[in-house]
Amino acid sequence: MSLTKPKEESKNDFQRLTLNDQSLTHLYLSEDDLDKEEMQSLSEALKVNQTLIYLNLRENRRIGDEGMQALNEALKVNQTLTNLDLGNNRIGNKGMQALSESLKVNQTLNQLGLAGNKIKDEGMQALSESLKSQLNAYPFESWPELF
Repeated sequence: MSLTKPKEESKNDFQRLTLNDQSLTHLYLSEDDLDKEEMQSLSEALKVNQTLIYLNLRENRRIGDEGMQALNEALKVNQTLTNLDLGNNRIGNKGMQALSESLKVNQTLNQLGLAGNKIKDEGMQALSESLKSQLNAYPFESWPELF
């Protein structure tokens, strides 16, 4: 799959996620301009998907805090995703707080990219607290792409 694609292709990928297409283990949706509704669709698909291990959502500047709140619910139940790139998505403190809630219960995610977002002290504090709860599950160095 290409790094950027037309929106119709993205919708097809969401359907493939829901169907647990065994060939779909890596999904690149960078620079796809996903909106709130598309993030909700993606999140619903991730809740049932059992094959995807890598998801690149870098440079989707419309995701922001609202998109993160939708993704939060999926990350609480998804048990296959190990690598998530959320760089340059205008995620702020509210989005980081939502993500932090899912990180407290998610046992599979071990690489997280957050570079280039709008996360301030409050959001970083929430992330720090969630990582404390996961230090037994993952060695700290398994979060290399945090910033």
